[in-house]
Amino acid sequence: MSSPIDQAYQTMLEQHRALKDLLGRIDTALRERSATMEQVGRMLGELGDKLVKHFALEESGGYFGEALLHAPRLVSRANDLMAQHPKMAVEAKSIVPLGASAEDWWAETAKRFEAFTKELLLHEQREDRLLQEAYTNDIEAGD
Repeated sequence: MSSPIDQAYQTMLEQHRALKDLLGRIDTALRERSATMEQVGRMLGELGDKLVKHFALEESGGYFGEALLHAPRLVSRANDLMAQHPKMAVEAKSIVPLGASAEDWWAETAKRFEAFTKELLLHEQREDRLLQEAYTNDIEAGD
């Protein structure tokens, strides 16, 4: 039977994988223009919705709560990461430029998406590392 920290860690990793999958589909659509502007806009809307839910779960303690009970020294790092969520949620919703011509829309959306993706992946990587550290410490403490 897995521990609550193991379950929280696995759930977070699954959500991160789902976000990365969606980022990949959006990136492909933008690079190859394999979707319409409307379809890309819908995918970006889906990304924004998923991020809001994902961040809300993290902030309510859904992922970090149990881990931080076992590794309270990581609370400050977790708080720093969670403080980035409001800015990232706003950025996710402002990727699509308003009033741009079609050619400008593709170029500007791709540019904004690339910058946002780099920021998000770095953020998620830091969260993964924090949970791995808490998870590893929990396993070592049980030995």
